Amino acid sequence: MSTSYQAMTGACRSVRRDVAGALLAWVLIALFIPCGPAAVAQTKPATWRDCDPGGIQTLSVPDPVSGRSYDVEISLPADYDTDTAKRHPVLYLADGGRAIRPLTCLVKALYGKGELMEEPIIVGLSYARGETLEVSRKRDYTPVPLKPGDTAYGGGQAYQLYLRATVIPHVESLYRVDPGQRLYWGHSYGGLLGTRILLTEPDLFKTYILGSPSLWFADHAILVLEADYAKANSDLKADVLMYVGGEEVSRYDPSRRGHTRDMVGDMKAFEAQLKQRSFPSLTIRSLVVPGKNHRNTIPSGFTWAITSVLGGSKTVQSR
Repeated sequence: MSTSYQAMTGACRSVRRDVAGALLAWVLIALFIPCGPAAVAQTKPATWRDCDPGGIQTLSVPDPVSGRSYDVEISLPADYDTDTAKRHPVLYLADGGRAIRPLTCLVKALYGKGELMEEPIIVGLSYARGETLEVSRKRDYTPVPLKPGDTAYGGGQAYQLYLRATVIPHVESLYRVDPGQRLYWGHSYGGLLGTRILLTEPDLFKTYILGSPSLWFADHAILVLEADYAKANSDLKADVLMYVGGEEVSRYDPSRRGHTRDMVGDMKAFEAQLKQRSFPSLTIRSLVVPGKNHRNTIPSGFTWAITSVLGGSKTVQSR
């Protein structure tokens, strides 16, 4: 059932003010929307690097199929070395090379305030070495080519295979992960990739956090995957949380020099379609964050989703 912003907990609001306010809102402007270098220079403040949780480990995890080299960045919970018998939830972040530091700061602050019952291991999925953000993510995160023979888009299936066969086994052989609490987060194209995984290999993750997913891509090609899945399956075992900014509707946006997509309508329609399937093991929730757009909805949406999944005693008591 769609959740209103006003229903969010007071504790979440306080964390957003303390941690995810101006810093994260402005940091994340530049993370997920391709824009020109001049625009990035004007909007990304120098202080964004101050949000560094420290202790992030970098692994080189090449893709044996494509031959591309990717880094995977790891942030461990504060008690990882002190409680050596404990296995932890694990959160995989699309766009992780840029998202892992600000989102790890947010997770650690939420955990420190008692908003999370458990602090997850966080895994940032970076872009291919030697490629720009735009080149790597539009290939790896999209489900279909835009035209026959197109190799710039449509590599989502190959990247998903890389995650399943290489990244996840490697990470979970090195760290004390609870595979039963494997979470995915992605925003925009990253949300689109998560939707593709959900509809083709749902058990790869237990929980899918899909932020402003680009369901519009290639004339809503993702809906074909949804229909194909529904024809072949009677259940979809997953916990899905989707969020979108209230301003992500079709309107002229001068900052983007064009009309925006109706991502609010797309999310609601996709949620309604999945609910109509009556999959017994599917739980799906959504949040529309009023006053937020595609660029600044992440702190609020992510906070709502991660506390809904891993919420601690304060979160439970306030609901």
